Amino acid sequence: MTDRRHLAVTAARPPGGWTDDAALSAVVDALGLTIEYEILEGGSPARVYRAGTSAGADLAVKVLVPAAGAVDGHDLASFRRKLRQIDRLQALAPDLAAHYLPVRHVLDGDGWSAATTPFYDSADLAAPLRRSPHGTREFFRQYAAVIRTLVLHGYAAQSHPTPAGHVAQVVVGRFLRRLPVLHRALPAELMTAERLTVNGVRCQAPHLVLERLAGRLAPLAPARLMAPAHGDFNTRNVLVSARPGAAVDDFRFIDPRGSTEPWDPVYDLAKTLFSLSVWDPALRTGFSVRSSRRHGYQVGFRQPVFPGYRAAIHRFLPRLAACQGLSEVFRDDPGWLERLLLTHDLHVLAEAPCRLSDRKPKPDLRGGFSTPAELALGHYLLGTLLINDLAAQLGSTGRVDAERHLALVADHLPHG
Repeated sequence: MTDRRHLAVTAARPPGGWTDDAALSAVVDALGLTIEYEILEGGSPARVYRAGTSAGADLAVKVLVPAAGAVDGHDLASFRRKLRQIDRLQALAPDLAAHYLPVRHVLDGDGWSAATTPFYDSADLAAPLRRSPHGTREFFRQYAAVIRTLVLHGYAAQSHPTPAGHVAQVVVGRFLRRLPVLHRALPAELMTAERLTVNGVRCQAPHLVLERLAGRLAPLAPARLMAPAHGDFNTRNVLVSARPGAAVDDFRFIDPRGSTEPWDPVYDLAKTLFSLSVWDPALRTGFSVRSSRRHGYQVGFRQPVFPGYRAAIHRFLPRLAACQGLSEVFRDDPGWLERLLLTHDLHVLAEAPCRLSDRKPKPDLRGGFSTPAELALGHYLLGTLLINDLAAQLGSTGRVDAERHLALVADHLPHG
């Protein structure tokens, strides 16, 4: 984009190394900004602020000072690659690229990076589901427009053969690569147990379940890979205009994966479902986890999940299957719905180590806070429950009853 400014910030490294506050101070000095407040929405380790310029413009400022041991996707290289992905989409899929919030400044320092975008007065994609139990109609109306842009104007711009072992490497491998991070942070007796009980269900450790599933992954592989349209399509990465009377296509995308390689749209569809089922409720309400020698682990949310979320979870796959144009995209991909559920479950598991990389405060709706370890533990336990159920269903019938599977997190979680 022609009006983007790239700045190499040469400020000296502070004693003890860069911190979030020190890097933000360097950005403020370089751009002459006034910081108004921190934006705590989001799930990455980057810190985000609303700021004003001397000319009166409103900006969002994102600063990343990576922590040691940050998982892939939360590291500095991934942060810097996001811009390359957006620029690639400008030529590859311009109708999609027009919906990305433009990056105005890119600043690189000694071990940190920052970027600014115009401040977009908006709500996240799932906001209607929190406003009213009847918000599902508004959510799916908006989501249909979003998916048409993401998939039909984005992913469908390219078609590539799928390499052998794609599901094992990309979907399953993402969790297995991150598993050592959990071993260092979660209770040793949990991480070394081959079997555990979660919400009354006797489960096998997820890495052992995934070994059992290895021979069943080939039929779930995508028929083709497509353009790298996003790659981290959670509900907070879709900003819907808060302007009264805004059109259904008045939305912006932020924070793609940071990859220019061909990708599977099902990965992003599953990320949205994961946002509704576990990720967004966990960040907004926190997890409640109890354990005992007799009953094992009981995991749920600290308060009941928003009714709109529960309704959207159960309607999500039928609405996708009926979405205009998607049937053509998946015309020769018969395993795409099972792959979506598998990918959803692996998103839950792979998010557990991600939570350990995010140091931002996580205030819940009651004013409490969740620690990174609490959020990691909750994701790991729910992912364990889900992947065991999916493996059992695939082993029994070769198919997955999506309604029954998703009820494990939509309907049957304790709270307290």
